[in-house]
Amino acid sequence: MRAHRRPRQRIAAALIVLVLGGVACAPTTPTPVPTPSPTPAPPDLAPPTIASRDPLPNAEIDPRATVRVIFSEPVSGVDGSSFQVVDPSGGVVDATVTLAPGGLTATLVPSGGLTIGSTFDVRLTDAVHDLAGNPLAAESWQLSTGGEVRFAAGTYDGFKFGASESDLTGFTRAMVAEPTTATASAYLVLGAHGYLVIDSGTLAGYWVPGTRSGDAIGDAAAPIPALPTCAYLDLPAGRTAYGDWSSSVLDTVFDIPRGYAPKDLTDTKKAGLNAGYFVRAVALPDLTEMVAAAKADGARLAVESAYRSYVGQVLTFNGWVSQVGYKAALLTSARPGHSEHQLGTAIDFLSVGGASPWTYPDWATTREGAWLAANAWRFGWVMSYPNGKTALTCYRYEPWHYRYVGRQQAAAIHAAGLTPREWLWEQGFGVR
Repeated sequence: MRAHRRPRQRIAAALIVLVLGGVACAPTTPTPVPTPSPTPAPPDLAPPTIASRDPLPNAEIDPRATVRVIFSEPVSGVDGSSFQVVDPSGGVVDATVTLAPGGLTATLVPSGGLTIGSTFDVRLTDAVHDLAGNPLAAESWQLSTGGEVRFAAGTYDGFKFGASESDLTGFTRAMVAEPTTATASAYLVLGAHGYLVIDSGTLAGYWVPGTRSGDAIGDAAAPIPALPTCAYLDLPAGRTAYGDWSSSVLDTVFDIPRGYAPKDLTDTKKAGLNAGYFVRAVALPDLTEMVAAAKADGARLAVESAYRSYVGQVLTFNGWVSQVGYKAALLTSARPGHSEHQLGTAIDFLSVGGASPWTYPDWATTREGAWLAANAWRFGWVMSYPNGKTALTCYRYEPWHYRYVGRQQAAAIHAAGLTPREWLWEQGFGVR
């Protein structure tokens, strides 16, 4: 029995070896090895900084200069609210702000240039941040504009002002033969116009119309200051030549020279009026025609007063002072040198046979006064001091005082509805 079992046992053992050998030789799938996770980068916690600035802090710059900033890394959030130039009064200067592609360079260009002769704050706020959101530490530094004023060849008006542009306290005119420069310490907008205060040269101490960038504006193109308040000054009138009789502005501020005296004075008798009073010959034809037209309408005009010299005005003004006192006289009579009568083209009218016109409650209600008020402008004569306009004319209502300015100019004044002083000033005749 054992002899029969051994072969079988050998066969079984062989099969077991074969089976085990097949298993051992079969291909196996490798177990995947996990990829190691990358080490996470540390978070960006560093805020951006300013790497460079142009111009440098506290530099003196041209009023038209561009402000440029380079950051240490790309940023965003740069605009007109986070990058500003602030003027001395605390106002933000209107400007164009740009961040270059890449976010490293920001520029600020003032829209109209910076005010000359001033110091400005440049500000960057913490609204500027890097790409990780880290804010820039807010920074501020100062820049100042140079005070050079450029004058082209020409004529320049200079002014001195009190509290406002209408508070004119000084006036001068200077000729510049060739382009030159001067210095200024300030720029100021008065009303709608810009002025530079000049520190050197013949216009030193005066405000000259100009731009915030330092260009002085010549007389021909300069803006006209506001109509002066009725201060009692002695500034030289802008137009005092013989041919300026229709455009000279004479008021409480401006005067003409003591020796100013027309050479063509003619007796008012030649115009059909009472004799012994004088006007310039240039006014005589229209005066004659006006007197005749008034007479035809039943208004009989006479002369209370016409041309008065400087000395004559001294006597007239002093007479009013003795009657009503100095303060009241200033509203009733012009100080010497300030009277339109000295031009030789002004007349105080009255009614034939009547009393002095100022003795009436309102001489304009008389036939003669009413006729002149309605018709005088047609003949080149205008009422200098209309009713209710004392703040503009500087004198009380005088319905008897008329000034000859010529028919064309009188028609323009009438159409504008302005007092002669206002209209003449608007034409630039006050200081030119």
